[in-house]
Amino acid sequence: MYFSVLGPLAAWPSAGQPVDGPEAKVRVLLAALLVDAGRTITADRLVDDLWGDRLPGNPAGALQTKISRLPRALAKAEPGAELLVESRPSGYLQRIGPGDPAVHRHDRRRARHR
Repeated sequence: MYFSVLGPLAAWPSAGQPVDGPEAKVRVLLAALLVDAGRTITADRLVDDLWGDRLPGNPAGALQTKISRLPRALAKAEPGAELLVESRPSGYLQRIGPGDPAVHRHDRRRARHR
């Protein structure tokens, strides 16, 4: 599965055309996880990324709902892609291998912009 976060968020399977993304909040969640791929993001930060000052009545429950939709959307695009989102005791992680060339391109671009 390939992702692009520079410009509009885009995702496409290893072999194929870009796929339609899930609902807006799930796309924001995916983008938040991809920006720090390979690092655990706390639930509090994700809640802030998704809702800012306009918190839902039950932020933890609302986040869990969005989190549960993301792997299903990824699996629909490419079987096995649901494993790219990992729950950890301290938050959530978007798994991307260190050998993934897209990760290296992103790291180089980020370093250039600093």
